[in-house]
Amino acid sequence: MRILHTSDWHLGKKLEGQSRIIEQKLFINDLEKIVREEEIELILLAGDIYDTYNPSAEAEKLFFDSIKQLSLNGKVGIVVIPGNHDNPARLNAVSHLAKDYGVIIYETAFQEIEVGKYGSLNIYKSTSGGIFIEKNEKKLYLYNLPFPSEAILNETFEDKKFNCRIKEILEEGIAHNNEEIPSVLMTHIYVAGSMGEGEVALELGGSRAIATSDLPDVNYIALGHVHKPMSFKSKNAYYCGSPLEYRITENKFDKKVFIVDISQSETIVKEVAITNYKPIKEYVVEGAEEAIQKSNELLESNEWIYLKVKLNEPLTNSAIRKIKANKNVLEIIPIINIEEKENEVTFYNELNLEEAFIEFFKEESEGLAPNDNILKLFLELLEEGEKNETN
Repeated sequence: MRILHTSDWHLGKKLEGQSRIIEQKLFINDLEKIVREEEIELILLAGDIYDTYNPSAEAEKLFFDSIKQLSLNGKVGIVVIPGNHDNPARLNAVSHLAKDYGVIIYETAFQEIEVGKYGSLNIYKSTSGGIFIEKNEKKLYLYNLPFPSEAILNETFEDKKFNCRIKEILEEGIAHNNEEIPSVLMTHIYVAGSMGEGEVALELGGSRAIATSDLPDVNYIALGHVHKPMSFKSKNAYYCGSPLEYRITENKFDKKVFIVDISQSETIVKEVAITNYKPIKEYVVEGAEEAIQKSNELLESNEWIYLKVKLNEPLTNSAIRKIKANKNVLEIIPIINIEEKENEVTFYNELNLEEAFIEFFKEESEGLAPNDNILKLFLELLEEGEKNETN
C-alpha cells in the first residue's frame, strides 16, 4: 500500500502575532498535488493538527476543507490521531461527516473504530486502538496511539516507568495482527536516542520520552511531535516534521513529507521536499542607519525577518518606525556594545531569569516548555549561586 506520512500542521499558529494561514493553505495545495502525482492510497496524519486546544474558526475551517481536499472526495483514506496540542473531542467533532470522505479520526487511546466502509477504505476488522484496512486488494494493520498523556491513557506512571508502560501498550497493540499482512504504527510521542532497557525515561517539559528500543518491530512507524525530519532506520521509524518553519531554529533544515511503499516483504521510504513559501531569516547589521537600509532592501522579499542591530546607543522611535515600515520585520533585537557599557550593571530579578530560562529551554528542546520540577531545580541552583556570591 502507498502511504503518505505527515504531521504537526499546527493550523492557526502565529509567528510573533502574524498569521500563517496563507502559507498553510499553500502547503495543503502542494500536498494535494503530491497525493495525485504519487497515487497515494492512505494518508497518516500523526497529531498536532491544531496549535491550540481552542483553535480559531479559520483554523477549523482549514482542517475541514483540507481533509476533503486531500481525500479527493473519498478516493484516498486518511487516519488522524490527536497530538499534545490538540483537543481530541474538538478534533473528533467532525468524524461523523468525515466518514464519507474516507477519514478516520481517533479521539482516545484504545478506541475501537466501527467496521465498515470509509470512502474507498474497507475497515474489515477493528481492535482496541487498531484497524485492519483493505484497499485496492491490499491489506495492512494500523495501530494508533494518540499523544499518551496520563489523562488520555487514564492511568498514572508513579509505580511504573513511562517508557516501560508505553512499550507494553505498543507491543500489545501490534500483537492484535494475527494475519500475514504488514503492520504499521502511528503515534505522537518523543523518542529519545538509544537508552538502556532499564533506564529511567527522559522527560522534557512535561513530555516524557521513550527509547528506540521501546518501539516494536513493524513495517513502518509514523511519528509526530518533533518538528525536524528524523529517522530511526533500525526500527523503520520516522518523524516527517512540521510542514512550515514555526520558529527561527527550524530554518536550519528542509521541510518534507514521506511516501512509504509497504508490502509484507519490504518497506521503501521516499522523502519529498516541501516548498518553503515564506522562510524565517535572521540578519545582523551595524547601527540604526544600516538597519533602516536593510529593512528597505528586504521590503519586497517574501520572508519573516528577525533583525539584530549592533548598537552603541538605543534606537530612536523614528528609526524603529522606519525599520518597521517593512511589515515582514517581526522583531528588532538590539545588541548593545558591551565594551562601551562595561561600567553599567543590569540587575535581573528572579522572574526575568525564569522567563529567560524557559525561552532557552524551548529553543533547545523543539519548543517544549520545562516542567515544574525542572523550573524548581533551576531556581534552587540560582538561589544557591546567589548565596555563594554573598558569602
